[in-house]
Amino acid sequence: MIHKKDLENKVAIVTGSAGGIGKAIAKKLYSYGCNLVVSDIQTGKGEETAMLLGPRAIFIPCDISNIQQVNNLIEKSIERFGRLDIMINNAGINSSKPEDRVTIDKYPDQTWHDIINIDLNGTFYCCKAAAQKMVRQKTGSIVNLASVAGVVALRLQIGFVAAKAAIIKMTEAMACELAPFGIRVNAVSPGSTLTEQTRKLFYSESGSFSAMAERMISFIPQQRPGEADEIADAVAFLVSDEASYINGHNIIVDGGWTSGFNRDF
Repeated sequence: MIHKKDLENKVAIVTGSAGGIGKAIAKKLYSYGCNLVVSDIQTGKGEETAMLLGPRAIFIPCDISNIQQVNNLIEKSIERFGRLDIMINNAGINSSKPEDRVTIDKYPDQTWHDIINIDLNGTFYCCKAAAQKMVRQKTGSIVNLASVAGVVALRLQIGFVAAKAAIIKMTEAMACELAPFGIRVNAVSPGSTLTEQTRKLFYSESGSFSAMAERMISFIPQQRPGEADEIADAVAFLVSDEASYINGHNIIVDGGWTSGFNRDF
C-alpha cells in the first residue's frame, strides 16, 4: 500500500498529461500529495488539466522531440518548485492512420522518423535533462512509459515496436548508471488501455480499427482492455517508497496479454 507521506510535497513532471494515461498518472500523483507539472503540446487541454488538479499543479507546454523545449520544461519546473523528485516520461505517439499500418516494405519513412523522434529521442532528452538535476540532488525516480509492443512485437507498426523496445533497454541501462546517485529508473508497459484515443480507434463502431477490437480482446485473459487508472497505479507504486528496491524493472500492465501471446495479432 502506498502511503501518502511517501509522495507528499514531492515534485513530479508528467509529460503527455493533457489527457489519457498521462492525465490519469498526474491525477494519481497529485492525490498522493505531489506538486505536479502537467506538460503536453496540447496547451488548452493541458491548462485545463492543471486547473482541474488544483493549486499545487502548473502547466508547462513542451514538445519532447525539441531539446530546447525539454530543457525549458525542467528549468521552469525547478524555478517553480525548487527541485525535481519524479520524472514520468509518458508522451509519445503511434500511427492512427490505417494506411500507416503496413508491413516494413511499405512502411512510410516519415512515420518511422516521427515515432522515433518523439517516442525514443524525446524520452531520451527528458531522461537526460531530469537525470542531470537528480544526480546533483543524489535522489530521484524516473518512470518511462513503454508498451507491450516493446515486449512482444506487434505486426504492422514497426516504428512503435522499435521505439518502445528501445525505451525498455534504455531504462535498464539508466538504472545501472544512475543507481549510485540514489536514482531509480523503471518502466511501465501498458497493454490496450481505454482512453479517448483508443475509444475512437478501437472501441467505437466508427473507429478506424473497430473490427479488430473483439479479436484483440480475445488475446487478453481478463477479456477487457485496461483502465488508465490501472496504469497510473503501477506508476505511483514505482515512484513510492514501497518500491525502494525496484530498479531497472519493466512492469507489464496488460491483463495477461503477453503471457499468452501466441497468435498473429
